[in-house]
Amino acid sequence: MPATEQSFGVMLWWSALSAIGVANIVAWLLVARREEADEDPELRRERLYQVVLSGLFTFGCAYRSFLPLAEAQRIVLVDMWFSNAFVSRSIATIAELSIAAQWALFVGQWTKAIGSRVGWVVSRFLVPAIAFAEICSWYTALTTNFAGSVIEESTWAVTSALMTITLISLWWRRREIRRPFIGAAIVLNAFYVMFMATVDVPMYKARVRADTAAHKTYLTVGEGFADSTRRTVVTRRWDDWKDEMPWMTLYFSVGVWISISLIRAPRLKTGIAA
Repeated sequence: MPATEQSFGVMLWWSALSAIGVANIVAWLLVARREEADEDPELRRERLYQVVLSGLFTFGCAYRSFLPLAEAQRIVLVDMWFSNAFVSRSIATIAELSIAAQWALFVGQWTKAIGSRVGWVVSRFLVPAIAFAEICSWYTALTTNFAGSVIEESTWAVTSALMTITLISLWWRRREIRRPFIGAAIVLNAFYVMFMATVDVPMYKARVRADTAAHKTYLTVGEGFADSTRRTVVTRRWDDWKDEMPWMTLYFSVGVWISISLIRAPRLKTGIAA
């Protein structure tokens, strides 16, 4: 690729993203290997689930940090046989269902201990909702129609808003316990909802409008399957990546840190602090 087509900003961003991916793997290994011998067997088992799920999310995000790819546009930084829209979306699906399951476990454990029926229902709603979001994401990845992404990201925003409300309820019902962790979780979830509502969802809506105005012809799901496994467009131009940088950077850094933190998040025994 000619040097004139290679943006220094893109290469710097890619280097930083890759370094974060390596650091995240190291952090996960350090946190995952810690043992708490005196922990309640039930809580110990739940923490093991968190370790496995966080590992799936951490390594999935590391792959996507090392080999950034915008699935619907088919753009990549490196042309490799395992760097295509189909593989990337498959890994992302596993990772995103994993972090949804992490939050479901955490919220479910707390609400069960405190006795919040509404919170328990929310915890059971999270994974099915994100599974629906993944179907919408696959629709966009295969057909290149960003309408699927609008629904996907809106679903993530709604589930996060419900989780924020649930966490606020926990905060007020048991104010004497674990306030810093719950407080941080509330702030981060609220920020995420705001980001989705003001940046991410509007970006995809704008793409839908632009494609509609251009009378773009979308692929069928069958055509998209073949296209997603074969076609990649190698580009390191700033204009091609600038809209992907904000969400990828936050996702592959803060998103992973949250996932790892859930491994060591405070747990509750029924009716009392853990």
